[in-house]
Amino acid sequence: MTTVTNSAASFFTATWFHIRDLSRETSDVALNLITPVFYACIAYFLHRAGGGEQNLADLMIGAGLMGMWSSIMFGAGTVIKVQRYQGTLEFLLGSPKRLSAIVIPITTAASVFGAASMLLTCLWGVIVFGVRFDPAHVAGMAAAAVVTTLAMGAFGLLVAALFVQARRAESMASPMIAPLWMISGILVPVSGLIEPLRPLSRVLPMSWGAEAVRAAAAGLPFLPAMAWCAASGLVYLFVGSWAIEVVARRSRHKGEVNLW
Repeated sequence: MTTVTNSAASFFTATWFHIRDLSRETSDVALNLITPVFYACIAYFLHRAGGGEQNLADLMIGAGLMGMWSSIMFGAGTVIKVQRYQGTLEFLLGSPKRLSAIVIPITTAASVFGAASMLLTCLWGVIVFGVRFDPAHVAGMAAAAVVTTLAMGAFGLLVAALFVQARRAESMASPMIAPLWMISGILVPVSGLIEPLRPLSRVLPMSWGAEAVRAAAAGLPFLPAMAWCAASGLVYLFVGSWAIEVVARRSRHKGEVNLW
């Protein structure tokens, strides 16, 4: 029990450290503050163009989740490259801890930034566009958002492993964001996707997280979707940990760490 407690404390301490580190980058903070405003405005104009038939609260939640996806893809996709630029990658690889245990707090910190983006989007919708969220449903929305944040942090670990040997990870992240928006059901309902894409949607934790947050906002049962989101996050945690360790061992063996 003590080992579990110490591991949890180490994880939250490291995550908080990286959140503070990310907040020192003025350009990243500004981007995370400005982007949600644009997403919220787009959601509102889509609502107006559609004659007000679409639930505006759902659109705001979707716009916020779009910001979270962007933060994960860029934050997690470039995590190794940033450590190399800062001159800390060699120390991380030489530490006694597994590389995955070091990277997961960084990807979780990027996910927390994404969650802040979602919160800001919803606040902008409430203050500027008059969106109404039932106060009785806020606790459920917050719980679903926390689970989604942690699950997406685990998903970011796999993203970091996949992008780690790319010379320009940003070039891979940019074209992947919009398709993932579509497949995860953020922009359009999963039921509106073509049949072959629907099963793919269900392997993404964001799909379950979006469903849970929207169900909580509407006062509907959200625990099943939240449980599936947590379960998919655990799967990505194990798969991502394995993948990043494989990549690290291969890079050490071939002497390619400097190419990260």
